[in-house]
Amino acid sequence: MTSTEAILKKRGMYLALFCLINFFTGIIYAWSVFSSALVPHLNTFGPETPVTMATLGSVFGLATAMTPITMLVGGYINDRFGPKKIIMVGGLCLAVGYLTSALATSVSTLYLTYGLFAGAGTGLVNGCTINSAVKFFPDKRGFAGGLVTACLGVGGALIPFAANALIAQVGIVNTLFVIACVLGCVIVGAAIPLIPCPSELAQAFAPKETLRSTVNTDYSWKEMIGSPRFYPLFALFAIASTMGLMMISNISGIAKTQIGMNTALAALSVSALSLANTSGRFLSGTLSDKLGRIQMLTLILLVAMGGLGLLYFAGEGDTLAFFTGIVGVGLCYGAFFGTYPGLVADEFGLKNNSVNFSVMAFAYSIGGFAGPLIIRSVSAQGNYSTAYLLALGLALLGLLCAVWFIAMKRKMQLKTILVD
Repeated sequence: MTSTEAILKKRGMYLALFCLINFFTGIIYAWSVFSSALVPHLNTFGPETPVTMATLGSVFGLATAMTPITMLVGGYINDRFGPKKIIMVGGLCLAVGYLTSALATSVSTLYLTYGLFAGAGTGLVNGCTINSAVKFFPDKRGFAGGLVTACLGVGGALIPFAANALIAQVGIVNTLFVIACVLGCVIVGAAIPLIPCPSELAQAFAPKETLRSTVNTDYSWKEMIGSPRFYPLFALFAIASTMGLMMISNISGIAKTQIGMNTALAALSVSALSLANTSGRFLSGTLSDKLGRIQMLTLILLVAMGGLGLLYFAGEGDTLAFFTGIVGVGLCYGAFFGTYPGLVADEFGLKNNSVNFSVMAFAYSIGGFAGPLIIRSVSAQGNYSTAYLLALGLALLGLLCAVWFIAMKRKMQLKTILVD
């Protein structure tokens, strides 16, 4: 049995481990559960300024800001030495972050414990799991990348329920201790069997000469940025992230203000959006293997535009239109995360994909900053019509970026044919 045949037999196990690891890193999205319990806990220490949920929001902001930075660092190491050690380090960072957060007595301490350690650990782990999965499945990049990113979404949807139940039983301090132990044991333990993906595996699958994949060169991140194809892809990712985060950051408020939902239904709308986000990651990644990456993203942008149209016209009591609309937006947001790891590998090669995708993921940081800022600026009076129109405009701009990219690809292919 050749080494490639042996890897082919084991890569399903590696994919399962990546999924397990990513599921537990989804705990970063349970911050609202932890913060609601941390507010009264921290106030028992008698701070000069009372701690509020708004105060703790910036702690989560720091954690999410750390993620793309450490994804880049972890991706660089992963491309050269494999995922095992960097995932172990990331798992330990997460464990230390939650362990020391249990001991925190002030918001400033949480910036270090949760903001830096938990955020850094999440980025290190995610950067390795997603891109390693793509490397092990050069024949099914969309499926592998979509499945692993979907597991992150599943963790983000399910773990808050378990965390909330645990807090009710043992309190926030003991809950954070338990979580630290679980994260350390599971993530570090699951990383032990992992190996670097051998380059021979990619060579075993001959690339198809299609619009989806015409690249025979492994680009470095500098070469990727120097490629004209980078700019429409980066802009498209930033646009989709901004559009999605405009809605996600305010969906509960929209449900209550615009549709007149009670607290229970507003909470259900958040769950529906999370489920659509998770489903979009897996379905789009898998379907893009058959339809093509950019074709899939173009289709899902049209779905999002339909969803935004429903949201624009939804009024008091229009529950069905509202839920249908947010599902369309959630599917689109998730689809970009499910499709982009495979898309970046298609366009710029597998060898440096961890670093390349991490660089591309900075487009998400733009969306993370711009999306919530835009919707707060245009909906101060509780009217979201302008926000929907802006989001529709962004979706249209995204379609133009997709057309720009497709035209660029066709021109590249034509040049290749003429040279041959």
